[in-house]
Amino acid sequence: MSLMLGDSNFDLVQYFLRLWEMLFEHRISEATQARPEMAEAIIRREIEDYLRTSLLRERLHLQPDTKDNAKALAARNRGNELFVPKLGKDLEALQHYNESIAYSEPGSEARALAYGDRSVVCLKFNLFKECLENIRLARASNYPARLADQLSEREQYAKKCLNLLPPIFPDPAKRTPGKYRPRGTGRPALQLSYEAHRNIPHLVKCVELRQNSEFGRHLVTTQHLKAGDVLMIEKPYASLLCERDQYKRCAFCHNEDTFTLIPCEGCTVAMYCSEECRDKAHKQYHRYECAVLRDCWRSVGFPVEMLLGLRTVATAFASFDQSLGQWIYRMGTLDETKVNAFTVDWNKATDRDIYDTVHVLATNQNRRDHKQLASLIFFAYIVQGLLLDRTELGPLCWSCPSRRKLLFELLLRHTQTALTSKNDVYHMERVKLEDDHVEDDESEEESSVDNNNSDDRKSPRNVHHEERTHAIAIYPLFSMVNHSCIPNVAPIHLLDGRLAMVATRPIAAGEQLYNINGFSTFDPDDSARRHALQLSHFFKCRCASCQSRVVGFSPVKLLEEQYFFRRLSLKDWDWQQEVHMLVEYINQAERRHLQSVVTGPELLLAHTMRKLHGYAPDDDMFTLTGELSKKSWETTAQQMMRFFCG
Repeated sequence: MSLMLGDSNFDLVQYFLRLWEMLFEHRISEATQARPEMAEAIIRREIEDYLRTSLLRERLHLQPDTKDNAKALAARNRGNELFVPKLGKDLEALQHYNESIAYSEPGSEARALAYGDRSVVCLKFNLFKECLENIRLARASNYPARLADQLSEREQYAKKCLNLLPPIFPDPAKRTPGKYRPRGTGRPALQLSYEAHRNIPHLVKCVELRQNSEFGRHLVTTQHLKAGDVLMIEKPYASLLCERDQYKRCAFCHNEDTFTLIPCEGCTVAMYCSEECRDKAHKQYHRYECAVLRDCWRSVGFPVEMLLGLRTVATAFASFDQSLGQWIYRMGTLDETKVNAFTVDWNKATDRDIYDTVHVLATNQNRRDHKQLASLIFFAYIVQGLLLDRTELGPLCWSCPSRRKLLFELLLRHTQTALTSKNDVYHMERVKLEDDHVEDDESEEESSVDNNNSDDRKSPRNVHHEERTHAIAIYPLFSMVNHSCIPNVAPIHLLDGRLAMVATRPIAAGEQLYNINGFSTFDPDDSARRHALQLSHFFKCRCASCQSRVVGFSPVKLLEEQYFFRRLSLKDWDWQQEVHMLVEYINQAERRHLQSVVTGPELLLAHTMRKLHGYAPDDDMFTLTGELSKKSWETTAQQMMRFFCG
């Protein structure tokens, strides 16, 4: 079985493109020529008529997500194929065991066996507490009597080793498998660098919201800012775990508790680190998406923003006490022009007040061409149909056209909001470089600096930290930061799920704050960069790089930075010292600052701050799979010999 949720046998995007060429394009173009202002209504009518009369749902094989022990067995067998000595696929096998648990029926032998297999993986990695938790779960799921002796022997061994062997992770007393455990870096939490806004305690007072015809809504600083300043620390309104992490991380808190995840009992997709997170997810949004989530991934998973839009709608509906009537009234009386996230008192804001700030985020709908708008309407109708058929929204909407209309319009709106404003959420992960990529003593300074640190676990030279995306999210305030190919702020994702906005270069009073939307001056083809921005965000970038078409560094600046990086590489600085040196260098270099490029120190500052505040030693899988686990595994083998041989 595949760990990916999409269906490679049916590409709905390609299906729509064929429909557009064969059916929709001519009819919509002809109908909108005389009435261009009615384009959306015409597109909706054409697509709704097609979906009502076609057999698309039958072709998609859409059906309620149910537990299936046969699929659970197939996933477990795939895990067993991978969990063999020297293959090096133990963690991939673990995800297949989790998939088996997610598919299995409660109390079934299939689930009990998968928990038992997972306990063996835990044992291999000296995770004795996790091993015992899986043994408990296996017994609670009616572990077969014919294998009970093996399970008891494993339990006895794990209990004995728990007190004899050194722990793999720091602070083992804090690890309680099956319970939510806040992650930490062991360092002081980030704090705002200046006085907080009176109404917005998570934003500095000097950052203000402005609006004009050129930039729309945007953020500006009223005072000079320095590199390294923390300007905002914000919670996401809605977030969605990436497909490849579904059986690896908690679907609610996103913690990496791969060894002890428990399943949602209503679907085969979501898994959680604890009953606490499972209950919170159900209350806050999952009850409205549970029955449709797998089919949504299968049919419209390619535009993942559609799923984030669904999550946003589900979260908002819960905030209205499951009352579509209240929501309709709120939307009918809401004056979007008067919604200002900077005048909301966030100290007292209700969930509904916070939703209003998300509701008015840009959709760019009036800038989309007919083809793109039609594709989004097509996907929104499919998701709406699934919600009406399978969830408690159905009985609330079928008899009331205004409620069905509201549901559709919100799905369409928040899909477009996600396309425009979503942000990747990432964590730092230590990875081992391939032998042919290992740098020698004359390697580039930046790579050398990344490996020279004395934090937590000193990395071998062929190991470095990479930023890995595990979720996407919508942030009410940070989403209003405009794009520039030469950003002056960077998002730092914290372990508690919040986002910190940090200045990466000096910013003058009155200057706008800019983030980067996946394109920078490091992209070699500036014309392709500008074209991609126009297609994805519907604007012409006017940053210094795009206007001057300058890419790269001047020779003088490059030599100066090479000297600075050489200084960094001469000593094993810890990350905090490294950040201090980078901040000091960038701020001192302000007068000589090149406005048309992103400099190496700016990039390294963001990267190092992400290591400092977004790396969880407790979730470091390299500890389990890399050189650091070798001695531990050898100790385990010796201990097993002593235990079983008396």
